Amino acid sequence: MKVFISDDQEQQRLWLNDIITKQLDALHFNYELVSAWQPADVLAAVKNGGGPNLYFLDIVLQREINGIQLASKIRDYDPDGFVVYVTIRDDMMPETLSAMTTPTGFISKANMFDETKFVPQVQQVLEVVKKRLVTLERSAEPTLTLRSGVLLLTLKLKDIVYCEKVHGLRTTRIVTTSQSYVVHKNLNTIKQQLTAMRFFNEFQSYALNLEHVITVDFNKGVISMDNRDHLTFSRGTIKKLKAYYQTQE
Repeated sequence: MKVFISDDQEQQRLWLNDIITKQLDALHFNYELVSAWQPADVLAAVKNGGGPNLYFLDIVLQREINGIQLASKIRDYDPDGFVVYVTIRDDMMPETLSAMTTPTGFISKANMFDETKFVPQVQQVLEVVKKRLVTLERSAEPTLTLRSGVLLLTLKLKDIVYCEKVHGLRTTRIVTTSQSYVVHKNLNTIKQQLTAMRFFNEFQSYALNLEHVITVDFNKGVISMDNRDHLTFSRGTIKKLKAYYQTQE
């Protein structure tokens, strides 16, 4: 999980960095503190994918956009992220609701630089985040997440039938139960995320979800998938799948 602390007052930001990281460590979070705090830099980091992340945002951030507007844009890329507003402007809380940024919590700056009063607020919010993370991890299905150009693609692994290398190009076709996608990613890069469930990744030009295999004709080198696609391989290549099945017997 990445942690962002966005505050345009350097002294306050550095103090928040110190206080928040100490509490994250105390609660045994697995996290990376990102140095980006300017809205454009935060959004650039979030667009790279991943999440859910944790965002501490100053509501009255005096930049091209304020903290509420930044949170709204973050939601486009990290819908499950945890937004915590750190502010002196309690009167602006209704705006955070009308903007539909679904904040996890609010921390008042009224006790800024007073650790005895400020730290309990941070602890309370982080305990909520930790509980929600556990719930997300229990309910989350394994997914394949890729960025190809402006496209951010997230697919459930169970829905992927197979992935096929497009010969001559650094491109892969991903076939799912409902449609197919062509992404500008090397198949070997994609295979690194296909470790859950029953993916067979030993073919050079294919990754197969064995849950979607209907029949295999080892003599003819034909694999029939449940989406009615028939994949053809040489006898030498398909022996790799036969050897795998033999190890599972």
